[in-house]
Order: sequence, then structure tokens, then C-alpha cells
Amino acid sequence: MVSITVEENSWGSRFLIFSVPLPNHPPVFMSMKVTEYNSDKSGVVIVDSEKFLQLWRNEPYSIHREQANGNPETWPNDYKYLAAAKGFSHGYDNPVPLAHVSHGKGTRTIVSYKFLWFGRCERQEQFHHVGFTNGVTRTIWLLSQGCAAFPIECEMPGARELPPGVRVVVASLKWSQA
Repeated sequence: MVSITVEENSWGSRFLIFSVPLPNHPPVFMSMKVTEYNSDKSGVVIVDSEKFLQLWRNEPYSIHREQANGNPETWPNDYKYLAAAKGFSHGYDNPVPLAHVSHGKGTRTIVSYKFLWFGRCERQEQFHHVGFTNGVTRTIWLLSQGCAAFPIECEMPGARELPPGVRVVVASLKWSQA
């Protein structure tokens, strides 16, 4: 299970530090700086890896189609994969940033036939998908390590629209001063 701690640096900036368990390795650490700017619009979502990957593969306009449709055998061939591995190796003292992801909905036309090419039926089907602003290589590194769930940064409207099976936890970043 992903765990979260809050840290504050010497300049007073707050960070969320996420401990992300891996099945055959020690946990890795990810972070997100929390600021007042847009804090009511941004959120963190802990996503189920397999279901998240399906949503990413649904993305109709992806420039990252090759990575989305890859697998643990092909992902290490990505040109930035070793940089991601090095980034994760620094541990708690220098966690990697969360990937920033956006959610979308699309419509596709499904064509079926009752008998061979006769009796053509068309219907429209809605589908969910996600796309990346940044963090593709970090994500494929986590997936190739067998990570079951991991945190992403997402705009709150999109975070709430992710299908329930994909999102494990959704949290707003609005801070209240004590």
C-alpha cells in the first residue's frame, strides 16, 4: 500500500512524499510540492497499475502509443529508462516527482453485422482515457517493476471522473492553516 508523509524544507515549502512498494525491491519514493497556487484544482490519485495502463492504452491521440502498448520486456529499451531508474535510486532524500496526468472521455463507433456484411448496425460507445503532461518514463519504470499501485497528479475534475476501479484514493491538496 502506498503511504504518504508530509515534509517541510528549510524555506517552508511543503512536500508530500509517497512510499511506493515494489514486489521484489525496496520501496521507491515520489514527491509533490504543495503550493497555494491552484491547490484547490489539483489533486493526487492513487491508481491501480493494470487498470491505469488500460486507460492509457485507450488514449486516441497519444504521442506515447509505443510506450503505452509496451510491456515489461520492451519498456527498458526506452531511451530515458535508465535515467528513471537512476532517479528512483536516490531514495527518500531525493524522491522523483509525480507524473502529471489528464483524464478524458471519447466516443468511438462500433460496427457490427447480423450476418456477414448484411444487417449493419452502428452504435456509439463512450470510453475513458488518460494522457500524460509529463512522467511517462517514470510510469513505465514503475510498471516494469511490477508496481501494483502508484500516485499521480491530476486536475480534480478529471480525478473525480476516473472510473472507480482505476482510482484507489483521490485527495484534494487544499491546505487549511491551523
